[in-house]
Amino acid sequence: MSWLSGRPAGYITLALIVKYRAFRASPSHTVMYTAPGEARARSTGQLTASAEFLWEIEAATLEEANAIYHLRMGFEPFIPNGNPEQCPNCAAWFYPEGSGECWRCGKLC
Repeated sequence: MSWLSGRPAGYITLALIVKYRAFRASPSHTVMYTAPGEARARSTGQLTASAEFLWEIEAATLEEANAIYHLRMGFEPFIPNGNPEQCPNCAAWFYPEGSGECWRCGKLC
């Protein structure tokens, strides 16, 4: 364990974990939302009451959530936008051209 930052190496702050929920909106259309995204989609009619709830996951980054989504839905492997770089704060890998989220530090870009 490394206590350089006051917490063990690999520790994820619970505040960084986001819940994502997947739905089948129609036979050929599935979607995944965060709680605020789901509320917005429901209020605009993009996600109807008839959409079938599939599952819920927790992930530290959008890339992580999309990788799980692709696995569970049987899609091709998820390919993040851009190239990975090391976080300037903790050296973990993240995708600045994608979500810009470090799984340890949160939003960077």
